[in-house]
This record gives sequence, C-alpha cells and structure tokens, in this order.
Amino acid sequence: MREVDEIFAGTPYLIAEDEAAISRFRIVEEKATRSREKSIAVQERIALEGQEMFEPYARAIRTRLVAESNRIEGYDWTYRQVNEVALTYRELLQAPVGSLMQAVRQDPRVYEALGLYKAHEIADEWARGSVRPREYEMRSLHELIASGEVYAGRYKEVENEIGGTKHRTSAPWEVPIHMSELSDWWQQCDVNPALEATVVHAWLTHIHPFEDGNGRMARLLANMSLARNGFPPLLVRSSVDRGQYYDALARSDDGDMLPLYDLFVLVLNRTVRLMSRPDYVREIVADRLLSTVRDRFDLWKILPDQFFMALSDAFKARGWSILLQGTPDLSSYALLEDLDLEGNSWFGKVLDEDRVPQWLLWYGFKSEVLRDLDGSVKRYPSIFVSVRNDNPEAIHPYRPLRFDEGPVEEIVLRPMEAKTVLLRRGYDVEEKSILEAATILAGELAP
Repeated sequence: MREVDEIFAGTPYLIAEDEAAISRFRIVEEKATRSREKSIAVQERIALEGQEMFEPYARAIRTRLVAESNRIEGYDWTYRQVNEVALTYRELLQAPVGSLMQAVRQDPRVYEALGLYKAHEIADEWARGSVRPREYEMRSLHELIASGEVYAGRYKEVENEIGGTKHRTSAPWEVPIHMSELSDWWQQCDVNPALEATVVHAWLTHIHPFEDGNGRMARLLANMSLARNGFPPLLVRSSVDRGQYYDALARSDDGDMLPLYDLFVLVLNRTVRLMSRPDYVREIVADRLLSTVRDRFDLWKILPDQFFMALSDAFKARGWSILLQGTPDLSSYALLEDLDLEGNSWFGKVLDEDRVPQWLLWYGFKSEVLRDLDGSVKRYPSIFVSVRNDNPEAIHPYRPLRFDEGPVEEIVLRPMEAKTVLLRRGYDVEEKSILEAATILAGELAP
C-alpha cells in the first residue's frame, strides 16, 4: 500500500504521522473502496429497472443536490421547488448556455436554482466522458452558478473570508497561482476517488477564489469527481451534516484532511444504503422515499427543536451555551430506526464560559442496553454524550463516554408519551419531561 505522504504529494494536506491517525486513514480508505464497489453494483441494478426511468431519476437526484447545496449556503429551496423550476424551464435548460443565462437573469430567485442545476448537468456530461475540468473550465462553471452577478466566472479582486473562522484565504494576486496548482494536481492525481473528491473540495474552499459561490462550486466539483468513478452523489444534507461538515472543513484549513475524508465516506455510505432499498428509483422519482417511516418521523421531528430550546435556556442560566449542529432528516431517521450507524450525526456542541467546546451531543441508534431495559419495540433515535478529547494526537476532537463513567450517557425523545424523555446512566433509566431532562443534563455537563 502506498505511503501516506506519497498520496498527498503536491497538495497542501497531510495526515498526522502517529500510528493511530495512519490506522484510521487506512480504515477510511477501505470503507471508501467498499462503498464504491457497492455503489457500482447498485447502479447496475438500477440501470436494469428500465431506461424510461432514467431521465426522471437523474432529475430527482440533481434537484436534491441543488436544493441541499443551496440550503447549506442559506438559500431556502426544497426538492419540490427545484424540481418545479427545472420542469418549467426544461426547454431553456436544453438551449445554449448563453440563451439560458439571458432568459432568467432578471429573476435572481430562479437562477439560484437553475444556474446550479445547469452546472450540474454539464458536470454530469463531463463526468460521463471522464473529463477533469481545467482551471478555465472551473471558471465557466462558476459563471453559471453566479450568473447575473458582476463577479460570475471571475476571480475575486478583494480579500474575502470564511464566516466564523480565522482561516486566511488566498489573496487575490495568489488565486491564479493556487488555482493552477489545484488544476495541475487534479489532472494527474492517482488516488482513491473519494479522497480525490475530498481534496478538490477542501482545496477550492481553502483558496476561496471567487467572491461568492465557493461552497456550491466545491460540492459540484467533488460530485463530478465521484460520478466519473462510480460513486453515488455526495449529498451533504443541510439539516443533518452542517455542523460536522463545517467542523471538518476548519480542520482541513489547518492541513488535516482526515475528518473531512471520514465525513464524506460516511455520507457516501449513507447514500449507498438508501440506494440499496427495493424500489428506490421509483420511490425517489415519486418523492415518496421511505413513506412508511414518514408518519413516525413527522411525530418525532418536532421534539429535537423543543429539547434544544430547553437546553439552550438551561445552559445559559449557568453561563454556558450550546450550538446546534443538525437534526436527522427522514432518510437518516430511517437508518437509525434500522440500527444503522450510517445515520449518525451531530446534534449540538456544548461550550463553557470561555466559548470553548467541552461536550458533544450526537445522534445514534438506540443502544442494546437501553433496548433491553426499556422493552419497547420502538426505535426512536438516541442522543449520546461525548466529552472533549484533550489528547493532542487524537483523531477525533471528542471521545464517547465509557459505560457508567458519570453523566447521562443516552437520551431518547419519545412522542406521544406523558414523560417525553428517557435518560440512561449505566443501567439506570428515568422518565422526564423535556424541561426536567434539559435541566438535569445542563447541571451535569456544566457543574
């Protein structure tokens, strides 16, 4: 197997040289390889389901990529809204790019979706031809994403920054040099395609070459890299993955690629699991994927917001705070009901008086211990507690609590129950209201 430093040669990235980090990197590499093999097999099965389904299926996948990418950047688009716009402007999408840009330039709201949709169409065509875009072709894709703006397709002329981070992006005069380095590496790279996509994504966001649209551009290029190598779409979900995604990006800005690579492979595995379901294509085209789970999800989904608000007040009273990281969507909820760890995601980071993260609350499936103690057949997601890892060589910034280590270990939110919350410490289980549970948890984590 190739040495890690050889894999990252020519990039600004590396993996820590300690044995634990290298071992974790190898594990993620193996997961990525297995994910690709499963994806190719599933896509071959999907292809046999009939060519008549291909166009609506491709459109359904593309609308999800566009909607989620826009929502991560704060643009409010649903799958259905993107699909309606794509159908309304179907003829324009088939016209030359110049005609499309001119026709919708006067409606910025439409172009938020349609420009990115068209860019994904072009990227898909290039991927089918195994094309890796060069520097000028990346600018042409950005011109579509940001059409109507004076900076569309142009490198930035003034300094910009990434909100909420201390990262210094490339200076305007450095951008052409750094983008040329990225393009040259991409043209000749020979690494695991999932790692290729991760590096391209991280590198472009690190440079931040455009005034706006850098995140959408990075996710577009990552998906192009994956599509040409048999992987499923990289569907980073705004509701589920946002907190972990931005945390991993911040780590990549410091040169550590492993957290982002780990997250991307997790997201890809999640998609492959969903694609493996019977009638996946027909359900996603009809927008009724996982419809049998939807009723339980609709009952449950209001509870995390209520619990977060109660936690926010409880921590605030102690001078601490909690930052929301995400909430499972329908598909992640379904995976957790099936006891599938691919549905795991972050819920909230708990910060002390100095705004330093000390605890992580995260979603996973209901533990075997609680299933035995509770006796209920219902498998609502659990929220687990992890503590900040002070080991400077740690791969992950948090570590799970050991059994019966101290504070509450597991929390379950249960709709339609007199006492909504189950709290587990070791083998002890209590039923509490949301307010009571939030007060108890804040008291234990922020003494």
